[in-house]
Amino acid sequence: MTSAALIVSFFVLGLIILVRAAAGEYLSRFPLFYSYVVYMLLSGAAVTAFYFWSPGHYPSVYWFRILLSVFVEFAVLVEISDHIFNPYPAIGVLGRFLTLLLCAAFFFLYILPALIQAQPSSLIVLDLGKRTSLTKAVIIVVLLGTARRFRLPLGTNVSGIMLGFSVYLATNVANFALAEEYGRELYERTFSILLPLSYTLGMLVWTIALWSYEPVVRTTRASWDGAERSSEPLSCQLGRFNTTLMKLLRK
Repeated sequence: MTSAALIVSFFVLGLIILVRAAAGEYLSRFPLFYSYVVYMLLSGAAVTAFYFWSPGHYPSVYWFRILLSVFVEFAVLVEISDHIFNPYPAIGVLGRFLTLLLCAAFFFLYILPALIQAQPSSLIVLDLGKRTSLTKAVIIVVLLGTARRFRLPLGTNVSGIMLGFSVYLATNVANFALAEEYGRELYERTFSILLPLSYTLGMLVWTIALWSYEPVVRTTRASWDGAERSSEPLSCQLGRFNTTLMKLLRK
């Protein structure tokens, strides 16, 4: 009953997010994020359909969805990166490239070893889910640190996307790690509750944060070391860097 309630809540919250964005006409503001939400709802509906109408194929479809999701979720990181560097389009291109490069580096150094280890397929998926969740968490910290370093405002919407995704990732890291440690016999029931719980918690945060579109207000002054100083020098540096990159990209 608990899992069923969480799954129903997941679908309801996901639909609210999409309907609210469509009504407010800001679906196009976060295209990768909303595409991810659509994917989660459709794939969740497909898994649920197999559970009721084709129980024999349900386990395979269930694990395949988890495996596919760990890769699809990287699109949310690209969305966050795009909005952090939105004031500087050329730097945004560089930021997206660096985000993808960081994802690739973690894949070959940290995630790929989990795929080539000789172990049961279910354990491979669990280890892969744990490693990719940790990778995404590290990338979020890097993006957040970059925004803080250059005093780039995030806004309520992007901050909410980051918070909801972080809650989802933290729950998944713990869930996958415990499932690996205790195995199916001891942990299967808890795993089946915590997985939809992570989805639902993320959707709940996103529903609140994306209830309305709030453009980022960019100030011209910022606090530094307790004193009020002009942020113009830093803005000028970023602006010149952006202009230089634009010229290089056009060549």
